[in-house]
Amino acid sequence: MKTSDLPPTTALGLLAPSAENLNHLLEVSAEAVIVVHRLSGHLLAVNSAACRLYGFPRNTLQQMRYPDLATETKSVVTIFNERREHVPLRYHRRADGVHFPVEMNLRWAGSGDEEYAFIAIRDVSEHFRRERQDKDEGQRYQALFRAAPYPLYLLNSRGIIVEANTAALERYRCEMSDMLEQHVSTFLGDAQQAARYYLSRQSMLNAEWHRRRDGELFLADILLTRQQDSNGQTTLVAVRDITEERALIDRLKASEERWRFALEGQGDGLWDWNLDSNELSVSDDFREAIGMPPGSGQENLVAWLERISPDEKQPLSQAFSALIRGSTPLLEHQLRVRCRSGDFHWLEMRGKVMEWSLQGRAMRIVGSIRDIEEERRRAEIEQSRQERMLHTARLVSVGEIASALAHEVNQPLTAICNFSAVALHKLKAGAPEQELTGLMQTIAEQAMRAGNITHQIRSFVKKGKTTLHPLSLKQLVAGILPLASMQAKAFEATLNIEIEPELPAVLADQVQIEQLLLNLIRNGFEAMKQSTAPRQLLLGARQDAEARVRVEVIDHGRGLSTAMINGHWEPFYSDKEDGLGMGLSICRSIIENHSGHLWAEPAPEGGAKFCFTLACAQEGTHAEHP
Repeated sequence: MKTSDLPPTTALGLLAPSAENLNHLLEVSAEAVIVVHRLSGHLLAVNSAACRLYGFPRNTLQQMRYPDLATETKSVVTIFNERREHVPLRYHRRADGVHFPVEMNLRWAGSGDEEYAFIAIRDVSEHFRRERQDKDEGQRYQALFRAAPYPLYLLNSRGIIVEANTAALERYRCEMSDMLEQHVSTFLGDAQQAARYYLSRQSMLNAEWHRRRDGELFLADILLTRQQDSNGQTTLVAVRDITEERALIDRLKASEERWRFALEGQGDGLWDWNLDSNELSVSDDFREAIGMPPGSGQENLVAWLERISPDEKQPLSQAFSALIRGSTPLLEHQLRVRCRSGDFHWLEMRGKVMEWSLQGRAMRIVGSIRDIEEERRRAEIEQSRQERMLHTARLVSVGEIASALAHEVNQPLTAICNFSAVALHKLKAGAPEQELTGLMQTIAEQAMRAGNITHQIRSFVKKGKTTLHPLSLKQLVAGILPLASMQAKAFEATLNIEIEPELPAVLADQVQIEQLLLNLIRNGFEAMKQSTAPRQLLLGARQDAEARVRVEVIDHGRGLSTAMINGHWEPFYSDKEDGLGMGLSICRSIIENHSGHLWAEPAPEGGAKFCFTLACAQEGTHAEHP
């Protein structure tokens, strides 16, 4: 007879689980399953999944009691006394002592003392880990959301604000209760644009007017980020206030327009070079200045380069390279360019980098050009006039020291005459050769002395252009000392020299600085002419705090008028009765040619102090000795 032919109750009796059949039934489940006697808590049977979960061999696990697996004894009593069918969370213990969370489903069988429970156990450690992770991420998101410096708020699928951060409350000047559950249109300048915030697929809205709670409007760029969740679509709105930025741009545009108007009004041509596209935009005055035909940006650049003198291209390229590298903040360069007439004119080119990339690369240079051909011609004429004036002033200075010069030259000439007469007398008397040799040596020395004096005067008077060379100031002063000493004797004065040791070389024109010093020294002697006190003039030099050489000429004379201290040194103006009014004006011109500064101030002990500065020569250059 087959089992299928038996009545149902008889078939179930045949299927009543033996120990072997029970083990087979338990192995059917993928989850850990244990069978526990209700009263004793003994484990009657376990499957392989339970052995893997707890880390015990089957024989060991089946000899244990359920309380050995649980971490809380009180919860064990509750589960079995109440015959619980579902326990969402308990902590169990593995073989290595580690506690882990489990979820249990229970089914009860038997009765009385033979009642037992089939318990399916699921490890929920991973579930708990994900929940903690989600919770932590949610907390981090909330912290970032609320601490974000930009205003942020969340919209639901109907455009209702469901969350806002602190920056949003500050920007819209409202409390949280004023903003939550409000439609986004409440905070827009144009309520009809609200649908674009939560219904459209746009991710960026530029220059949108928004309304604060007090009604004030501000301009903002909007970034929209959408996501779908169980509650439907939510939209994160990021707000960037650009009111001040737009106002600044408007002011810059207005300033640029005024700048262009001012420069074009002065006849300057404007240019704008886009380094990224290599296009050159130029103004009408620029085209007019060099006769450039109309064309595109790249055609303009080609036309411009064709008009530059070949000799000027490399220096211009080096100047632009320095500007683009950031070595210099401003391009200022003079160059020769072929203009409309076909002749080459001198132009002055100025430019500045106006845009830099995030990587620090120059993107745009804006500047101007100006025709300076006439200015250079006038400058050359003025330079020639100044050189003639300086030469004339040197001649005047020679005339002023002529009497002292005559006295100085007369002494060696008188000595030559006297020693020559003695030599002739001894020669006729048949004097020994040794005596004649000494006399001839003395005559030669006196002739050399007279020659040196005339050579110094000739060098001083010699006409030439301004040429700057590294010079030793100490040697330069030593060169004019004989002439200055003549003047000191004429005025019965004393000249003292105090030059700082290790003074660096200066960049100067020797003849012009000699003239400057002699002018200031003579002025000092003249100022002390009526003084009854010792007439002492000090010539000092030292390096100042700006790394320039400062020279001072200090007298103890009558002092200076207010006009002279204030620098009123116009030509033909003098506070001396017999003065021509040219000396200090020429001195100032000399210092300006050297890019220095000349000024006067009262001396600490009475009298006047004249000061001027000269630039130091670059390190490594050797000073030329006068």
